[in-house]
Amino acid sequence: MNSETPLPPLTLATDSRIPVRATAGATTADYDHYFRIVRHAPDLTSWTCGVLRLQAAVLADLPHTGLDDSQRAAVLTGLLHASHAALAAWLPSSVPGSAPDGSGAGHPAPGNGEPAGGRAAGDGPGDALRRWKLGHQLFHLLLTTMNSTLDDTLAAVGAARWTSVRHGLERLRTLYNAATAAMAYASDFPASAYANDVRPTMEPPFAAPGFSGTLNQEHRVMTERTHALRAALGDLSPLASPLAAIRHEMALLRAAQRRNRKAHAAICERCVPDGASLLRQHTTRQRSGRATCE
Repeated sequence: MNSETPLPPLTLATDSRIPVRATAGATTADYDHYFRIVRHAPDLTSWTCGVLRLQAAVLADLPHTGLDDSQRAAVLTGLLHASHAALAAWLPSSVPGSAPDGSGAGHPAPGNGEPAGGRAAGDGPGDALRRWKLGHQLFHLLLTTMNSTLDDTLAAVGAARWTSVRHGLERLRTLYNAATAAMAYASDFPASAYANDVRPTMEPPFAAPGFSGTLNQEHRVMTERTHALRAALGDLSPLASPLAAIRHEMALLRAAQRRNRKAHAAICERCVPDGASLLRQHTTRQRSGRATCE
């Protein structure tokens, strides 16, 4: 070797040990693949067809669920808002985020379009898994509609269109209620079916370790835009808008958000009584592996 050739550096770990082989955790791409969500730049026709396919599948399965009347009504109202948004997008001069005044208040995966076939969730192990994935597609569709509604409502705040702001908050509240019902729909099967037929499909070798709802891209966008809307409304001057009505709608929206969190916690407790999520289990195993090597 030429003595003038620079000696390549030796890379050592900061803890002065041989590094532990890291197991790659689940990513948003893994999450999307599991729930059959495909991300690209769809044209309006593809988007509308996806909405209609998902709507048909949910409507075919909904009569066979254990949801109560208020939950079914919330799901149907959410589908109505999503369908209205898709139809409004076809209008040549549509008003962004427009919806019928006075109403209460993603990209869905291109599925195979098969209806549920009238089977109840308990008819076979595949039915619980199908409802789990179909319900999550519905959840993503509702979140996508919420994200566009949040954009439109933020724009209305900036333009001082206060009636539109109030109607936007109403739609967001109704969509939140629909999302809560969608979670109930997605998990409408016995806890034993989740433990035996659904949860294992989100673990290796069927899915990457650490599979988690935190990988939901639409939810991340919704959370960021909701914070932005709260900040924008918090900056309003009491003299600049019908603040009392807007604050009332925000209070109703926050109540819907609290119901959503409470419902999600109840589902987790029913399906996973010990509270050990797949992400937590993966993190615990990683820590344990590092401790063993040390």
